Amino acid sequence: MSGSSNIRRIFICLARYNKTIMNIKSLLAVAAVSAFSTPVFAGPYVGLDTKSIFSGSDYTSSEFTGKIGWQGTVGTSNYFIEGGTFTTAADNGDTDTNLRIATGIAFAVTEKVGVNIGGELKTVDNGDNNYEVVSGVKYSF
Repeated sequence: MSGSSNIRRIFICLARYNKTIMNIKSLLAVAAVSAFSTPVFAGPYVGLDTKSIFSGSDYTSSEFTGKIGWQGTVGTSNYFIEGGTFTTAADNGDTDTNLRIATGIAFAVTEKVGVNIGGELKTVDNGDNNYEVVSGVKYSF
């Protein structure tokens, strides 16, 4: 009897060990799925912007911006980061090309109200760097 009792104890220990291993594997699987359950969409983009600048009715310059960036979504928030060059062409014909970096985030406050904030750094060879912070609120109908 003691031989069959020992075998039974071994099977019970193995069953408990397997159950523990299966519980750990299930817990790890749930943790892995939970960590990646927030959808993340991202992708590269390129763009070109043109801005004409006036002082009253007097044309002063144009700015041409070439950019390459990355945009994506995490949960309900959207983000972007981009960099590139900008060329300023003054009315007198002088041009100046420098670097720029911009980043921003937008998220929903309610179903109809969204908030965005972003920043930009423009390097300037012959002066101080230019910094810009932009924020806004948007209501969707």
